[in-house]
Amino acid sequence: MTDAKPTILVFCYGELEDSLKKIKEKANVYQASYSKHNAPAKLLSEHPSARAIWIVDPDIATPKYKDLSRKVVDYARNGGIVILGGFFSSVIRPPVFDKWMKDVWDLPWRYGQYETTTVVFQSSAVGPRNFWRDGLAAAYTQKGVFLENVPPADSWYASPPGSTSESRIFGPVPIQAQTSIAFGRVGKGWLGWTGDIHNREETSAAVRAMMGLNMREEEDHLHLPGLLYQMVLEG
Repeated sequence: MTDAKPTILVFCYGELEDSLKKIKEKANVYQASYSKHNAPAKLLSEHPSARAIWIVDPDIATPKYKDLSRKVVDYARNGGIVILGGFFSSVIRPPVFDKWMKDVWDLPWRYGQYETTTVVFQSSAVGPRNFWRDGLAAAYTQKGVFLENVPPADSWYASPPGSTSESRIFGPVPIQAQTSIAFGRVGKGWLGWTGDIHNREETSAAVRAMMGLNMREEEDHLHLPGLLYQMVLEG
C-alpha cells in the first residue's frame, strides 16, 4: 500500500505546464492565478493541509496581497512548506523583497548579487526529516539572484569564498560568497528560495527535494553523488 499523493499548491500569474511535469508525477497539483480575484487565498483555504506552496510570481509581496501574505506565513509557521522560485527572483524588485522578508517573514535574508557562477551544496544545510536528497548535484553553474544574510543552516547551495564570475560579458572577476538556494525554518515549517533565472534541472531537483517528492522512506541517511554528507535532520 502506498500513501495518497501529497498536495502541492502553485501561486502564479499564468498557467504552468512544463515546469510541473515531474512534480505532477508524485503530487496532486493545484494552481491559482493572481489575475483571478482572491484565487490564491481561496485555494489555500480549500487545501490548508497541503504539503507545500510554490510561489512562482512575486505579486504576493506587494501591499495588495498583505492578507494573503499573512495567511501564507501562518501556514508555514504551522508546519507548511513555502518555496519562492520560478520567475520570482527575476521579477521582484530588491527593496520590495527586503521589506517583505523583514516585515512579513521576520527573516534576515536580503536580495544580493545577480551573478553567474558555480554553486556548491553546503554540508551545513538542514531539511525536514526523511527528505531524500540523492540526485541533487554536488555543484553546478547557475545564473540568478543570490541572497545575503542567510545563516549556514539555511543555505543549501552557495558560491564559496574565492568564487569568480563566469559571465561571458564581465569575465572571471571576484564575487561575494552568497546563497543561491536557501531553505530555512519558519516556526514549525519551512521557507525556501531558488534564485536561478533559468530554472535548470539541478534547481528543479532541489525544489522537489524541498517538497519531499524525492523521499525514500526506507533510508535514514542522505547521500549526494560523489559526496556523503552527514546532514542534520530536523522536524
